Amino acid sequence: MPAVTRLQAGGSIKDEVDRLAKPLIARGEIYSMAVGVLAPDGSTWNFGYGLSGRPGDTQPPTGDDVFQVGSLSKLFVASVLAILVDEGQLHYEDTVRSILPPEIPLNKDIGDLTLQELVTHTGGLPRQPMDPTQMRYFACYLFTGHNLYGYIDKAYLYEYLRTCHIKPKGQREYVYSNIGVALLAHLMEIKTGRSLPDLVAEKICRPLEMRDTAFYLNADQQKRLAVGHVGDQPKFIRRNTPMESWDMGEIMRATGGLYSTVNDLLIFARANLGLLNHPLEPRLAETHQVQLKTPDEDVALGWLVNYFDNGRVTLLYKHGMVSGYNAYIGLNVDKRIAVVVLSSNFNWDDKIGHNLLLRLSEGLPAPQPELGNNLTRPSTPSPCLSGERAGERGFEFGNH
Repeated sequence: MPAVTRLQAGGSIKDEVDRLAKPLIARGEIYSMAVGVLAPDGSTWNFGYGLSGRPGDTQPPTGDDVFQVGSLSKLFVASVLAILVDEGQLHYEDTVRSILPPEIPLNKDIGDLTLQELVTHTGGLPRQPMDPTQMRYFACYLFTGHNLYGYIDKAYLYEYLRTCHIKPKGQREYVYSNIGVALLAHLMEIKTGRSLPDLVAEKICRPLEMRDTAFYLNADQQKRLAVGHVGDQPKFIRRNTPMESWDMGEIMRATGGLYSTVNDLLIFARANLGLLNHPLEPRLAETHQVQLKTPDEDVALGWLVNYFDNGRVTLLYKHGMVSGYNAYIGLNVDKRIAVVVLSSNFNWDDKIGHNLLLRLSEGLPAPQPELGNNLTRPSTPSPCLSGERAGERGFEFGNH
């Protein structure tokens, strides 16, 4: 690969990011983006392209510009779950029925779902409810960009859990489920008596000093919010038309409602790589352990796992889209490399993050042994979870 050859010959990280990012800006495929890199030597790099979209701002976004990060929110849900399990407040074997109030009627198969099945998307729940209400909201979204999930509140969720039918346990496959993660977060809230925003702040953001990662923005963060734009979706609105960020609401915020910055997500990456000497690091490392193999990739707790170069390169990553934004975070645990890419268009595909992480993984020297961390690469999948992947994309809506 030419990029690897360039890096091995002493080429700069900036040149590789420029090669990937600048053509997308020039073609109008992406309105603006902020890219962050954590190199094996511990140095961090920030790069900005395009414009933030804020009135009067003529500069590219920086590592402190705020973006909505879509399904990267699920990494924080999975991380909080791992912490709560370690604290003994929850167990992966806990069921929906054992946590929801007894007066809430449930389809029995739904009631038997475990937290483990919800966090690994193996419980048989669909990507989102597929009913006439969702179809109306989807049609409206295509022409207006309005929130696809605006109708999903607690009353709707409980009625859905009463009437939803899923396949018997032995017939279920891996199906990426937004409604499943929403249910998981709701159960965590019931069990702890704390809201998801409070749990994420208390268990992750305050301990790691991630000051700009939140479900709701304060006045200063609102001023630094990059304006979202139409990308591949909504289908019937011109690309690069400004879009408002979505308020995902009490139930669906777990699936894609979080905001963050490149700099905050690089802190999260450092903690996941074991570089902060922080008590949270072993709990975060637990989320890297593979739970399920699929034909396309392995599934950990929140993270997805890809292997390259005959298994010699292992990358953990998460990709998210919501309203007018696209987000990516990826890790190479062995080489202590991380890449974060936040952009202000809804685009299905990540054309920078994974590509850049692979280039850096193969082109940059490994860290010195004495500086390495004690985290392990993803393990062999648990034998209790197996199955076929039921389509990566399918009928995708607002976040991934």
